[in-house]
Amino acid sequence: MIPEFTPQGQLPDGIHIASGSELLERFLFNEYRKGFWGPLVNIFDWAKYKYAAAVFVGGSFVTNTETPHDIDCLVVFPHEDSIPHKSELLTIESTRLDLQFCAKSDEKVLGSYLQLFSRNRGREPVGVVQVDLYGEGKAWEIIFSSEANDYEIIKRAYINRHYVDHYDPNGVLVSIHGLLSDASWNAEIAPIASSQNWVFAPFLYNDINKPGLLIDKAKTKEVIERFRNWIYDIQSRYPYNISVIAHSFGTYILAKYISGFGDFLPIRLNAAILTGSIINSDLDWGSHRGIRISRILNEIAPNDQWVRHMPKLKWIYSDSLYGNSGVVGFNKPNDILTQSSNEIFDHNNVIKRDVIERHWMPFLMANRHAYNIEGERYILQKYKK
Repeated sequence: MIPEFTPQGQLPDGIHIASGSELLERFLFNEYRKGFWGPLVNIFDWAKYKYAAAVFVGGSFVTNTETPHDIDCLVVFPHEDSIPHKSELLTIESTRLDLQFCAKSDEKVLGSYLQLFSRNRGREPVGVVQVDLYGEGKAWEIIFSSEANDYEIIKRAYINRHYVDHYDPNGVLVSIHGLLSDASWNAEIAPIASSQNWVFAPFLYNDINKPGLLIDKAKTKEVIERFRNWIYDIQSRYPYNISVIAHSFGTYILAKYISGFGDFLPIRLNAAILTGSIINSDLDWGSHRGIRISRILNEIAPNDQWVRHMPKLKWIYSDSLYGNSGVVGFNKPNDILTQSSNEIFDHNNVIKRDVIERHWMPFLMANRHAYNIEGERYILQKYKK
């Protein structure tokens, strides 16, 4: 059963399980809301047809407001290989329908989505409805024909309606390449990120990316300073949360920049994906939580032919930030840190379409508002003291 609204007109905090029919009966309580019968039925049809594990519905749609301004809808699939290649963000009349996907097997991404759905615009906890498509005696019965390709069932709901695509970016996605690299892998990331509504901004330093850069302190400092000025300029031009994909020496650039400031960072860093990381495994990401960065995904490649030799290089002891976390991982667990280990990866074969589309972009999408959540948490904790 879906519980009664709170005095504020919202569902009590928590996940409330209901059948699709129960959700429609409860929330289509006026003429304006009844206009969403078709879209929601088509989503439930499509989800069951594609063997989705669950559908979560949130946003102002699951409140008592007469004209909801948004419907947050998350379709959860059993495995990553079932996830469609893109999400949908549409407007019907004046209500935004935000349709996202993730895999049940990726617990952290799913948890991030549910954390996002479970907060209203004032960041207060609210309830979310989980639609049970297969419940005993309540299983969703497909109403329309299901013999269609991905999205056709959903898009059919919008025929003869006014709808437009939204182009507010999900955020800025910055890439930082490694040593002696032309960063050709940016060509893999750029079209994927752009098609999923991210502003893609690669940081390049090829003019000074020469042999010996790693041990030339003056040149290293120049790269860090250049990155500092460049990313500040990016933030001023694109006022959205910034996430980063960093490879090899790019991970050091990122960590050096973050660690170089005290109690603040001049720009908002949202999430970072590290691959081929040459950062010290003792780095405590929790110390940066809510101040400088809010989510970290570290790709561990035990067979990385370069990072494994980092501890043997005497010059790295001149800077304690250097290390081999790309092979052994970070040894200080924290809620903001996710680590993924794969034997198939080496130093250079990680940044490919299969990983970008199926692993990295869902992680970035689920955590695109992490800075807002963690920043609020940090401020609350600071002033409670």
